[in-house]
Amino acid sequence: MAGIIKASAPAESPATGTLKAFHFDDVGQSYLGNVRAEAAKIVNQAKQEAAKIRTKAMEEGRQAAIQAAQASLKARLDQQLGEILAALKLATVQIEQSRHAWQQHWERHSVNLATAIAARICRRELARQPEISVNWIREALNLAAGNAQVNVRLCPADHESLAPQIERITRELTGLGTVKIVADESITAGGCRVDTEFGSLDQQLEAQLSRIEEELLG
Repeated sequence: MAGIIKASAPAESPATGTLKAFHFDDVGQSYLGNVRAEAAKIVNQAKQEAAKIRTKAMEEGRQAAIQAAQASLKARLDQQLGEILAALKLATVQIEQSRHAWQQHWERHSVNLATAIAARICRRELARQPEISVNWIREALNLAAGNAQVNVRLCPADHESLAPQIERITRELTGLGTVKIVADESITAGGCRVDTEFGSLDQQLEAQLSRIEEELLG
């Protein structure tokens, strides 16, 4: 007959120690902690990088601003310097023109003054030494040699006093054609004008001094 099997007491685990319960919550908390720590580390690094980038950008921006300011200042200085140089060149030209005009004025003034003084001296000497006029007439007749017709024009006073000497000179010179001595009130005392078929030679004192002025001022 079958026997009745009674429930016996629970058998003990062959292992000597007891097992602790496995909790998924603990694992999740640990993992989340690690993730948070890693995230915090990444965020901190990002902040540091951002700070470095911001500092670098600020420095570069400051340098760029300084360079831009320096470039703008240099451009303005270059422009102002160019304007100053142009003004100086213009002033130099104007000063040179003024100096040249002043120099010409005083040169002409000095020559005119010297001519006026020379004219007074020469007129006085012509009055004292009539032979000066004779020499001028001789020079003019020498230059007129080769002309068929020559007219010697003198002021009336010189025509009266010098005509005999001029006639003697015309006889002495060779190469002269017909020489006519003419009294002309337009001729100043002491001078003469010799007219030929090819032109005239003015030996009046004023004409001679005028030629000297042109040479000095030319």
